[in-house]
Amino acid sequence: MATSDKAQSDKEHLSALGYEGSYHRSMSVWSALALGFTYLSPLVAIYALFGLGLATAGPSAIWWIVIVGAGQMLVALVMGEVVSQFPIAGGIYPWMRRLAGKRSAWLTAWIYAWAMLVTITSVAEFGAPFLATVFGIGELTPEVNLALSLALLLLALLLNLGGTKLLGRIARIGLAAELIGVVGMGLYLLVFHRHRVHWRQ
Repeated sequence: MATSDKAQSDKEHLSALGYEGSYHRSMSVWSALALGFTYLSPLVAIYALFGLGLATAGPSAIWWIVIVGAGQMLVALVMGEVVSQFPIAGGIYPWMRRLAGKRSAWLTAWIYAWAMLVTITSVAEFGAPFLATVFGIGELTPEVNLALSLALLLLALLLNLGGTKLLGRIARIGLAAELIGVVGMGLYLLVFHRHRVHWRQ
């Protein structure tokens, strides 16, 4: 009886928000996890900044991982609370519209759209030198860099137009490649390239 009442309450809640009580899941949990993980790429960021942190602050730089991890957990908890209050499919605009009104939702969505454009373009531009290395292009002129960046943006557009199933499959492949690469590289360096570093007092 309690389960039936809860289901009826959820249905009424969704109806009040203007939605039907149905949800068509087009991505699996693993696909969604892989997409989020490859978008943020936390392991690559740690590898990229770990040496800089050690060179700047010494061994105490290990604490930045703990501090940033705690901050990101707070962000995840906030987003989890928002999702629990509005259990519907949607993005930044519909959530913000119900939390703070249409004007704030429009402004938030506008800022988010520009942030995504800048982020994706930056990733494509900084990924161009790696693509040039893969294809054996010797001199990376501004024209070649621009052409490779546009090619990466076009590839990303085509993959997104392929639908969520294709995107989820590619995200899972990317997650597996990242984990294998990062863990494999870490083990290789740990086993074969261990160098003792003496820190000056």
